[in-house]
Order: sequence, then structure tokens, then C-alpha cells
Amino acid sequence: MSELTVHAPMDGWLRRLDETPDEAFAGGMVGEGVALDPTDTVVRAPFDGVVAGLARTLHAVTIRSPEGVEVMIHLGLETVALNGQGFTAHVAQGAHVRTGDPLLTLDLDLIATMATSLISPMVVVAGGADIRPLSPGRSVRAGDPVMTVAVQKAAGLQTTRPVSGPATGPTTNLARTLRAALPHGLHARPAARILACVRAFDARVTLGREDRQADASSLIAMMGLGVQDGEELHLTASGPQAAEALDAVCALIAAGLEETAAPAPIAVATPSRSAPAEVAEAGELILTGVTAAPGLVIGRAIRLRQIEITVPADGLSATEESAALGHALNAVRGRVEKAAATGGAHRKAILAAHLAFLDDPGLIDEAERAIGEGRSAGFAWRQATRAGADLFRALGDPRMAERADDLLDLERQVLSALTGEAPPVTALGAGSVVIADDLLPSQLMALDAVKVAGLCTSRGGPTSHVAILAAAMGVPALVAVGQGLDAVEDGALVVLDADARRLIASPSATRQAAAQSAFAARQRRRADALAQAQDPCHTADGVRIEVFANLGDVAEAGPAVAGGAEGCGLLRTEFLFLDRESAPDEDEQLAQYQAIADTLDGRPLIIRTLDAGGDKPLPYLVTPPEENPALGLRGVRSGLHRPDLLLTQLRAICRVRSKGPVAILLPMIASVAEVRQVRALLEMATAATAEKTPLVGIMIETPAAAVTTDLLAPAIDFISIGTNDLTQYTLAMDRQNPALAADLDSLHPAVLRLIAQSVAGAVSDAPLKWIGVCGGLASDPAAAPILIGLGVRELSTTPSMTAEIKSVVRSHTLADCQALAAEALTLDSAEAVRALVAEHRPAPVLRSANGAVA
Repeated sequence: MSELTVHAPMDGWLRRLDETPDEAFAGGMVGEGVALDPTDTVVRAPFDGVVAGLARTLHAVTIRSPEGVEVMIHLGLETVALNGQGFTAHVAQGAHVRTGDPLLTLDLDLIATMATSLISPMVVVAGGADIRPLSPGRSVRAGDPVMTVAVQKAAGLQTTRPVSGPATGPTTNLARTLRAALPHGLHARPAARILACVRAFDARVTLGREDRQADASSLIAMMGLGVQDGEELHLTASGPQAAEALDAVCALIAAGLEETAAPAPIAVATPSRSAPAEVAEAGELILTGVTAAPGLVIGRAIRLRQIEITVPADGLSATEESAALGHALNAVRGRVEKAAATGGAHRKAILAAHLAFLDDPGLIDEAERAIGEGRSAGFAWRQATRAGADLFRALGDPRMAERADDLLDLERQVLSALTGEAPPVTALGAGSVVIADDLLPSQLMALDAVKVAGLCTSRGGPTSHVAILAAAMGVPALVAVGQGLDAVEDGALVVLDADARRLIASPSATRQAAAQSAFAARQRRRADALAQAQDPCHTADGVRIEVFANLGDVAEAGPAVAGGAEGCGLLRTEFLFLDRESAPDEDEQLAQYQAIADTLDGRPLIIRTLDAGGDKPLPYLVTPPEENPALGLRGVRSGLHRPDLLLTQLRAICRVRSKGPVAILLPMIASVAEVRQVRALLEMATAATAEKTPLVGIMIETPAAAVTTDLLAPAIDFISIGTNDLTQYTLAMDRQNPALAADLDSLHPAVLRLIAQSVAGAVSDAPLKWIGVCGGLASDPAAAPILIGLGVRELSTTPSMTAEIKSVVRSHTLADCQALAAEALTLDSAEAVRALVAEHRPAPVLRSANGAVA
């Protein structure tokens, strides 16, 4: 007896067949074999042979070897209901194929969203014996051996012989006709149930429709009939138990073969295009929150608890308590300074803020006053920090309220130093999803980052320092989930989908499989994007789209270039001005800007002038008290309020040497007069430095600028649309308010219409140098094709998203983008726009084994 080696048709995770979340496949009813959780989009032939069966809905393909062994690849579960959506065939039934030849291409994103699972059984349905899986529970690449099959002698192409052997004894011939109650047609699972039923009798049963017949002992033959719901099905039976077999099969078919009704039509456009609410399955707990950092992860919930440090109210002598506080402050300061010496710009900025609090004279004076009244150092420090935290919360600004957490963090660190009571150590395993009422920055930084897969908190906001750290770590984070998080047990399996703003505790097997498939698809897309990250970005029909990165300091420039950034579309210069008592001088600024330009190595560098005010107050930039800082002296207004600071910055920018363009970007512009005032200062700067005038652009962040871009265009060289502020001002929602985060979506048609108006104004006379977007919308894969369709030709993303946005751009033609944008402008909500984008995902590109487009 010879042996056939079956190879993996796709990259993925090889599983035992009994791990398939479908009883027909898991129980071997369809056949024996293995299952594959795919991460690839191309299905390839597992051995040399003939395409013996190709489902009408393309969700299953069967290959027959020359010896007659038939292996069916069933792509996902419940995928017959997709009716062909998400599948593209590259072969026809009867085609001869060689190992590795492309059979089908899959849209894994669509299939993962609509199917029960992406897990794909590979089962021997005819001609084989002694089926041996090869080490399931491992990652495989397309072409790796996954099972062997002993070839039955004389298997040939025979499909009419009953599996149980030829009928014996007296023969009875019977016939019956009935209507097939098959919502999804006669696909693998119902065909397997018929086959299992027939095997129980000494009889031969055939099924027929119109002029075609199939032996009920052949799964492939039955599936090949193409029986549809409600069609007439003709059954015949012969053999000693013909009557019993026919009765049993007819009863099985009449009962619907345990098939459920068809789901709602897929991707049908409705006026609202709203997605249905998530429905919990048995045993599941689904919680919603606010996205602080995007991503999807599956892991074990590990609860982080805070224990109140006990300190005595009364102290020893004032001298002793004051000295103890000083020693504790110095110890914490040393640890923070050491931690600030490593890590990225966000980590350093947060720790710099902590250092500023440790040296804050108001806090120290308040603590010393309490010590002078007889209080212990710990009690006095706690009293001072909590009074400061209460003050931040009383300001009514959600951003300032989040700074209270920094003070509480320092309270714990100093009290720990005073008492010697170390914070509890939380043991993390690989893939831990940390859950807590709230998290302090020091707690997060103390965790083993390699083992932290995700974060979820009952409280907190999307702009907290913990949220910023999570985003910098690339860890999905969900905040403001509420007290329902208390019900999640320590160690419970959870699916954290920060993009969908939900946490699913104790997910069902079906939900687990879907999440695993979605995660694998994300990883595959990410790997593909990174492989092409350094290539210049064009649409599928060759239109050049520049993809830049937003930078916070020089440390981010190198990784951004390595990740595919074609320039810096927004350099936030605030890193030079924050957490210090005086402004940086011209030479200090020049050194930083020049270092970034050198790292970019001739790539464009767009430097935004200081955007202070609002949530970024500076001690040396004193402004009058404001009831609403977001509408006060911020952006370019703060620079014009202190023209000496602005002029120093302009001079530093003018002195930057680069092989590529260096440009100035003005924030929060609302009028031509503001541009003219800055240009007057720029003329002074160029005169003083004897340099060529840099390009000057403006950020479109106010509705005023968006609707008057045609008036602003003659005074500028380019525009860059800041969608974060533009959205909050358009929708009258504070973008830093956690309570509004769920409704604050920059794909709202009102925002898109202002973007369209801005672009139209920018090209009304003569095209500007750049028409770009540097706000959060530029990093949103769903937004990229719409922005291009509206006329944007430069996207400046967060560094971690550059490669993925390039990949998205390459998958669309300009015509596709323009049509998508035109329709988006007619819709009535951001949800409808996102649903529209989901409906128009481009078909995947088929590539051969060497990477060439097939």
C-alpha cells in the first residue's frame, strides 16, 4: 500500500481535527484529517492531482490524487453562507494542478468578520486509509507536510460503491421525491450527515436533481449536485434495507439536516449602515469602554491591585520628619531620573513631569507646613499631594484631571520610600492582559513589558499618561470600562479588542477561534506591510502619495525612517519647551532640529511652531486667566502673544541645513492676518540669519480656516489638516473628554465636508506644494482611501502606522478612492462611513511563491 503526503495549502497554525469548533468535522463525520487556522490569503494545491470538486460558493475545494485519494479543504466554518463573497477561484473543476499551484484567494478580513471561524478542516473524503496527522499544534508554511494517507488499492475514481460494501441479500428498488430544506444548499456538513445515515444500512442510496445523480456514499458527488434550498430532490434506494435507508434519509432531509436558517445578507447597504450590537453567548461577559491604544489581543486577565500604604498621623520632631521627607524625595528622584534616561520620548516626557512635581515648591511647602504642625512626613506628603490632585480635578478640564493621577503616583512612590513598604509584585505570564480599577504610570513601567499583551481599566481616560505609554509600547488599551470589570475573574481568558472598544471575558470557542483568526490576519497584514515599507508609496494605478511620520523628538526619527517614513510631516516642538523654567535658546533649538534633519537624510522636515496654551501651559509664557483654554491663547496665538519666543524659534528653523525641504507649519490658524504677522517675523528671521525663506504652511484645525482656505492659499505654500482639533471644534466635543470619546469620530461627514472644502480652496488658484493630513485620521486605515479621494496627497501618521497606511494606499486606485469619498459625503454619520469603507475593501492581490503578482 503506497502513501500520499498532504502538504499545507496555506501558512497558519496546524490543529487536530477534533479542535474544530464544529461537531460534524470534529467528530470525523465528514472524514479524518487535520485543521488549519490560516494566516495566508492564497490556498494552494496540497499535492499533484485534479480538482475533483469546487463548491458553487467557493468555500470548499477537493483535490483527487492520481491514486484516487480525495482531500477536501473546507475554508472556514459556516462560510457557505457567504455565497462566494470573500473567495476568488483560480481553477475550475476538472483542472489538473501541481503541488503549490494557487487554487483560491481569500479575503481573510471579510471572512473572519462574517464566518463562525477561519479554522479550515482538511479531510480525506475518499480513497484513503490510515490517516496520520504530522505533529499538529505548530506553525506551518504553505508546502509543509501536514499528514500522510495510505492509498487504498483500486480506489480509482469510483464513487458509487457504498462505503459499507456491496448490498447483499434480496434487492428492493424504491424511489421518492421531496423538497430539500437546505438554507445553504447541500454543502459538506449536511452531505456528511446523509453519508453517515446511509452507512447504517445495507443499501445503496442515490440523490438526484434535474438530470444529475450522485451516490450517497460519496461526499464529493453529493456536494457536486449543487442542490439549493427548496429544490426537488429525487432519491432512489436499492438493497435489502432500501426501505429503511430511504425512510431515514428522507426524514433527515425533511428535518433540515440540523442546518440553521441563512443569516442576514452580508454587506447590504442600509441608510444608517450601523453595525449590530454585540450579543453575548452563554457564559460570556462583554464590556465596552474607550480606546486608549488600538489593537486586538487574546490573553489571561491578571488583576493589578493597589494597597493603601498606612502612615501615622503624628510624627517625631519636625527636624526628623523633614529630613525623612527629604531623603525619600531624593530616593524617588534618583529612581525617576534613572528611568527617564531610557525609553522613548513619551516615557521621558511623563517622567520629566514627575520630576517637576517632586521639585514643586508648593507641594514641598505644604508638606513642610503640616510637619511643622506635628504631622508625620508620610501623612504630610499624602495631605499635600491629595490637595493638589483635588485642585486639578476641580478645574473642570478632563486633561488636567488626569494629571491628578501623576500626583497620586508620586504619593505612593514617596510613601513607599518613607515606610520601606514595597509595592506588591504582580506575577505576569506571557500574554497577560492587565486589568485594574486604574493604573499609575509607575505601575505600568514596573511591569515586564514583554509579558504585557493588553491593558483594561475601570476608570481613566484616553489622554492619560498610562494611555500614552500603552500606545508607545504598542499595547492595546481600553479605559473607562466601568465597574463591570470587577466581575472579570483573575486568570480568566479574555479577548481585548480595543479597536471595537470591547472586552470579552470567558469567550466561547467560536469567539476564540474568530479572534485568533482576526489576530493572525492582523499579523499577516503587518508583516506584508513591513516587507514593503521602504518602497515609495503609490496607489494601485500609480498616483504618488507621500506617507510621512509625526515626530516628537530626535529619538523617534530613526525608527520612523526604518519603518518606512518618507519624511516628517509634523515635528511637535513642544518637547523642547515643556517642563522647564525658561524657554530654550536659539542654539539649543537648532541643535535638536538639525539632529532630526540629519537623521531624515534629505527627506522633508515640517516643523510646527510652538503650540502652547490650552492643556500645555508654560511657566514662562504667562497668559491671562481663561475660562475655556481650548478657545483662548493657544497655537499661533500664543506665539504672537510672545513674538520674542516665536522669532527665536523661526531663526533656529531658518538655520537648519538639509538636502531636502525644511518647512514651517503654523498651528491653529483662523485668519490671513495671523499668517501675515508670522511672515513679518519670518522676514526678520531670514534677514538676521541670511538664509533662504523656508516654505510656510498652516494647519487646518479650525472651521474658519477650512472654509476660507481659498483666501489663505495665496499667503502660504501648503496645508496640513489637523483632524483632532478640527473634529472637536466641528462637533463641539472636547476631544480630551472620556465621556465623549465614543462619539468623537473624525470620519463624521461634517468633518469630511470641511476637509473637502479645504482641499478645494487649496487648489482653487494654483496647487500648493503639499496638501496633507497630520491628525489622527491619517493613521486610520479606514480613512486613507477617503482622504485620497478628497484630494489629499500626503499623510503623516504615527510612526508605528506608516507601513500599514502605505499598504492600504497601494490596494486602491484613485478612481476607487474618489468614488468612495463622494459617497461618504452623502452619508449621515461616522458609523455609516466606516460601514461604507468595510463594504468596499479591495480584493486581495494574488502573488506567486516568489512574490510576483500572478
